[in-house]
Amino acid sequence: MLRHVDYVLNKLDWMRTERIWPNGLRYLWTDAFGLVLYVSLYRELGEERWLDEAERLVTDVERVLGRPRGLWIGEAPDRDGQYFHYLAMWLFALARLGDVKPAYRERGIAVARDIHPALCVLGAGSSGR
Repeated sequence: MLRHVDYVLNKLDWMRTERIWPNGLRYLWTDAFGLVLYVSLYRELGEERWLDEAERLVTDVERVLGRPRGLWIGEAPDRDGQYFHYLAMWLFALARLGDVKPAYRERGIAVARDIHPALCVLGAGSSGR
């Protein structure tokens, strides 16, 4: 597995140098994968810096993409909506971080509660419960 970690670290360095990620425009789908990557690097290498990077990423995403009723999918002008599959990926990523730092699991639950009313359409005959 370590040979793959070196490859990932090299690609991550390249993306930073090219300002592709994580220091480019925020995009929830990419950030979700990045968050899982940081948690995976922490689990594989045991280095706290990857947890620090993960927490910094969550803070950046919440600051840039956060809205009163949840997270938008991106900060570019054509990325100002909410799509369940993007949000689901972010919730999965928060759950992975929550495996290590339980407070992030609670944050994920809060996001799910915030977005649920906007993304849930009740069918005919549903009582809404």
